[in-house]
Amino acid sequence: MASTVSLTQSPGDYNLAYGPNPVTLSNLTTGATKFVLQVRTLGGTILADIRQTANSQGKAIFDIQNILQTYVHVSPIDTELLGLGSVSPANLQNSEQEVEQYILRIGDETSGVVDLRPQSYGPYNVIGGKKPWYDLTWQEGPYQGAIQGDDSNPPCTNIYSNGQPLSDFTSYIRGSELATMGVAAPSSIGINTKVQIHDVFASDLHTVSYLNPLYTGGLPSPPASAQGIEGFRITTYENDGTVVDDVIIPNVVANGGGPNIDYGDGNQPQNNTAVITAGLGPQNLVNFTYTDGLLSVNFTLDPAVAYYYVQTVAWTPGTCLATFTGYTDESIHWVQMYRIYGRGAVYNNTGCLDYDNIQFSWLNSYGFRDYYTFTKKNVRSTKRKANNFLANTVDYNGANYATTSGARGFTTYSQEIQETFTAMTRYLSDEEADYLEGLFNSPDVRVRLGQSAPAGYEAFFFGCNITSTSWTEKSYRKDKLFQYEIKFKLANNLKSQRG
Repeated sequence: MASTVSLTQSPGDYNLAYGPNPVTLSNLTTGATKFVLQVRTLGGTILADIRQTANSQGKAIFDIQNILQTYVHVSPIDTELLGLGSVSPANLQNSEQEVEQYILRIGDETSGVVDLRPQSYGPYNVIGGKKPWYDLTWQEGPYQGAIQGDDSNPPCTNIYSNGQPLSDFTSYIRGSELATMGVAAPSSIGINTKVQIHDVFASDLHTVSYLNPLYTGGLPSPPASAQGIEGFRITTYENDGTVVDDVIIPNVVANGGGPNIDYGDGNQPQNNTAVITAGLGPQNLVNFTYTDGLLSVNFTLDPAVAYYYVQTVAWTPGTCLATFTGYTDESIHWVQMYRIYGRGAVYNNTGCLDYDNIQFSWLNSYGFRDYYTFTKKNVRSTKRKANNFLANTVDYNGANYATTSGARGFTTYSQEIQETFTAMTRYLSDEEADYLEGLFNSPDVRVRLGQSAPAGYEAFFFGCNITSTSWTEKSYRKDKLFQYEIKFKLANNLKSQRG
C-alpha cells in the first residue's frame, strides 16, 4: 500500500540552525508502525534517517536543529581580509560554509520495510545563526530587498522596501539627516532611506553580509532577471563633498559572489549564494581588482577620501533611466556609510592620544561577522609554566672532575607561555553597549592587534578566547559615562625553546 504520510509542518524556506527547526508528519499509513523522516542533500545523499512511532494525536513531531547544526560552520578564516591583496584578492565571498541547503523525504515503516513518498520537500536553507527557543520560524522578509515593476515596456525595477544587513549593529539615521551633518550623498539615497554610520580608522577592516535573494512578489511584476544583488555601488567623497569615485563591483562568481556568471543572468540565489559578504572597510578597499564583464578593473581607495557610501543594487533593463546602465539607483538594503578618522573637518578625531588600536571580529547572532575597535588603555602580559629538571653539572664520564660557575643545574625541558591581554573601549552610547554584548557572548572571536602584532602581521586577525567570564549591562541612565573592559588570550600559545 502506497504511503499516505503528509508533511504538515516544515522549517520554512530559511531558518536559523541554533533554535527550533520543527517538522511534523501526519496520516500514518494503515498497518505501518513508524513514521520515517530523511534529511538529504539536493543530490540525494542522506544526512539523517529518523524513525518515530505516532504520538497520541497520531502524528510524529521532530526538531532537526541538532542535525542541521552539524552542517553549518563559522565564517572562513580570513573572511575579514576580503580584497586584501594576495591573502584574499576577491572582495566578495559566498556563504558556502555558513549556509546549508537540504530537502526532506518522508514515509513510513512496516515490519522493517521503508516506503517513502515519491516527492521531495524543499529545498530549505539553514543559516548558522541563533534565535530564541520560542521562535519556530525565522522570518527572512526584513532582510530581503523587495522589488516590483512599473508601467514601462519592458518594466523597470523599482525597490519599495530595503533589507537589513545580517548584523547585530542596528543603529541607523534617515537619509534626510545627512544634509544636517554637512556631508554630500548620492541622489539615490532618499529622505527615508536607512543609513548606518561606521566611524572607522583608515587601517580598519570591515565586512557586511547580506541576504542575496530578493522578494519579487511585488506588483506590477518586476523583470525576471532581477533575482538578487546585482552589484555593490561604492561612492567616495573628499571632505568638501567632491566625488572621488563612483563605481559598481558586479556580484558575479569571478568576484567571489554569485550566482550570476555574467551581469544580468537572472539566476536565483540559494545555498552557497544565499548570503553574500562584502569587504567594505577602508583597508579592504585599499587595492583590489574586480571583474566587470570582460574588463579587469583595479580599485584603490584614494587617500583623500573622507567618507564613502556602499549601496547594494539590483538589475534593471538598459532602457531604464539610471546612473549606471542596467543597475538600479536605489539601494536594495540599508546604506552603509563609512567616516574615516582624521580625514578633514567632517570627522577630524585622529585619536592621537589613544593607545594602539585593537580590533575585534566575532560571530554574530546570524552566523556572520561583526566588528568593533577598542582604542583606550590596553595591557599585554605573559604567563609562563616551566617543566624543569635537575641536571648534574659534572660529567662523570670525563677525564677529570670538572665544573664551572655557569653550568646549569635546574634546566627547562619545556615550557608553556600564554599571552593575555586587557583592552578598554572609549565611552559608549547605549546602542554600542547593547551591540558589544554579542562580542562577550560569541563562541568565535578574532582579534587584530595592530602594532602589538608580530612584524608583518599587523593586518591579520588571530583567533582568541574571551576570558572575561561575565558581562554586566551598562547604560547612560544607570552609569552616566561608562566603558567596557575585556580580557582575552590568543587561541595559540607562544612557542618556546628548550633550555
